[in-house]
Amino acid sequence: MKADKEWVLAPLVLTLASALLVLPLWLQGGTQGHDLFHHLLSGHYFGRQLWQGELYPRWLMAMNGGFGSPTFFFYPPLPYYVSALFAGPEAPARHAIYPLLGSATLALLLSGAFAYLWLRRASGPGRALAASLLYLVMPYHVTMDLYARFALAEFWAFAWAPLILLGQDLAHRGQRQGLPLLILGLALLAFSHLPSLLLVMGLVSVRALWFAWLARSLAPCWLALGAQGLGLCMAGALLLPALADQDAISMELMRSGMFDFRRNFLDCLPQGLDDWRFRGHLGWFTLLTLALLLVAWGNARGRSQAEITCWGAIGLGACLMMLPPSQPLWTLLPPLQLVQFPWRLNLILLLATVALVARLPPSPGPWRWLWWGLLALTLASSLVYVRHAPLTQAPDLRQVDALFAGKRSAREYRPQQTPRGAFSPSQLAWQGAFQAPITTEQPGVSWTLVRWQPRQLALVVTAPQPAKLILHQYHYPGWQASLDDALPLTVSANDHGLLQLWVPAGQHSLTLTLAARWPERAGNTLSLLGWLAWLWLIWRPTRQRAPGQDAPDRARQT
Repeated sequence: MKADKEWVLAPLVLTLASALLVLPLWLQGGTQGHDLFHHLLSGHYFGRQLWQGELYPRWLMAMNGGFGSPTFFFYPPLPYYVSALFAGPEAPARHAIYPLLGSATLALLLSGAFAYLWLRRASGPGRALAASLLYLVMPYHVTMDLYARFALAEFWAFAWAPLILLGQDLAHRGQRQGLPLLILGLALLAFSHLPSLLLVMGLVSVRALWFAWLARSLAPCWLALGAQGLGLCMAGALLLPALADQDAISMELMRSGMFDFRRNFLDCLPQGLDDWRFRGHLGWFTLLTLALLLVAWGNARGRSQAEITCWGAIGLGACLMMLPPSQPLWTLLPPLQLVQFPWRLNLILLLATVALVARLPPSPGPWRWLWWGLLALTLASSLVYVRHAPLTQAPDLRQVDALFAGKRSAREYRPQQTPRGAFSPSQLAWQGAFQAPITTEQPGVSWTLVRWQPRQLALVVTAPQPAKLILHQYHYPGWQASLDDALPLTVSANDHGLLQLWVPAGQHSLTLTLAARWPERAGNTLSLLGWLAWLWLIWRPTRQRAPGQDAPDRARQT
């Protein structure tokens, strides 16, 4: 492929491939994936508040029947900033799936583009393009993560992972743009999907140790450590509130039940042609991906390239960590348990597979035909699963309508004071409670709403006697009330977890604000400082590099 055509043909092929892979989703209006309803509600109301002028909508006021939700004090927002751009200011709730599909389509295209830029450093344009296409079509990337799970946040992790690896490779070779790319990719991944951030940080650390061993120097380790530190600092606006305020929600639900890592090892395969269980097919697709990696690695016999050995070991290790015998290691490493699902290591397995494929030219003989046969079986299995599995079918619009009628958030993101089981669409009393924003038990009390906006409530109250008001927003740390803009009032939670406070007799103006507490303020400051430091890295003066410092990566391999 000629150089002048490469940067036209490669983007064109990757764009067409991405469009074809998501076209069925656009035609059928999404899928019935595991996380669909969470993303429909979160994406729709995040975008609505963003278009109303709120720069970082953390408190989604309309969620939970209008009682509010602190979802984005904890959940990464980047995929929803993208979907909001596709939605516009007046997106109808019933069509909320299409902005999410726009976000997913862009994520898929970026994943292919960044994979190509990363793999192009180690192989020719044709082979890098082929490996990038492989990265797009492998089952865990599209079939499982998008079609079966509709895991939009994790889907974005596939875009940033190759960008991070590209930055690490360039930084290891002393190129100026490498370190900023590595840091930027880590920050964007933090704003997209935190479990994948843990996995990719582990991958970066393992590769740094490998580079340090080859160079007999700790410099690669210090570089990786510094990059990860600054990347986390840039994401401080999300990370600090998410870490400091976990007691305010039901975070224990994120580590128990279906999220318990001990229940999510790969331990089964499909039991028959009519068995469409998610876990069985996930195990089958993982086995096929491992087979592709091992055959490609076996084709490297007689080669002494250290990078090939590194990626082969990384891929094999990632697969072993998804199996039940690895449970003692997971138990010994509590931070690893935050990944929740060991099978998320398929991301690392896939990266290792395409890294090997890009670095190994095809060879004649049985290895080549075996590899192509495995790839054909993998793609055929993916197509059959997408065609027949219940999770990949079109969503039921009646369920979507019911979802937006109650606007119920995931239980783990409701404030801690919310009684379990109290919020249920089947309890019609709650549907009635959605209608009135304020209630009171004292007779003769009247009020006029002045402002009812996210994190800001204002009203004029007239009470013939001291009265207790119930405001239909969930109580959460940071809610403050003032009477006549002067007298602070005590705000607490009632039995349903809603805001309650007493006002004295007379006519008064009442203002309630969900103020930014120290984790939010400190996190915003930390992010600002981190981004300023990152900009300094880009614009800082550099010394003239010695000739040969930018030699290709394969020339430095031994």
